[in-house]
Amino acid sequence: MTSLSLIIAPLVALQGVGQAPVAIENDAPETWTLEYPRLIQPFVADYRRCLSVQLRKVRGQADFESQHRSDLPRCAEVLDASVEGASSVLSRRGENAEYTAADVREIFEHIGRIHIARGADLDNQFTFVQRSQAAAQEQYEAERPKGLVLELRDASVVKARTDETADAAQAAYEEREARSADNQ
Repeated sequence: MTSLSLIIAPLVALQGVGQAPVAIENDAPETWTLEYPRLIQPFVADYRRCLSVQLRKVRGQADFESQHRSDLPRCAEVLDASVEGASSVLSRRGENAEYTAADVREIFEHIGRIHIARGADLDNQFTFVQRSQAAAQEQYEAERPKGLVLELRDASVVKARTDETADAAQAAYEEREARSADNQ
């Protein structure tokens, strides 16, 4: 009994404050993971800022990956300075000696690959919308009725609609009759 109350208690508490637990699932998750020593966080932030500070142009075509890819040469100097700074900080501290200069460079190159992958993801989203619209148009054209369309309804549908509007129709009829009687 105690274990059941431990399971239900958080739900009751959330309902008391007007919130309910919500599960969010991604149908096609893609996760980019990067692990590095916290000590080099400022260098990572500088390089990421350089990559992301560019304005993106929506031209009606899927070219975000190429726009993101063009950020790498533009930020080459920041990359070199960040790699050099991070390597020197790690070597001076003596901690994290397992990170060589090549390992530090790989961290920053991985950041660049993530940046390009984000652009590719934007391209996929863009083309998905276009493909969905094209498929919907094709489906409409294939299923669209050709020529005159007569809508045949079941008698119960007609009766239900008539019953819903019967009172309003009767009132309108009586109003017309009263006006025509007054005019005569």
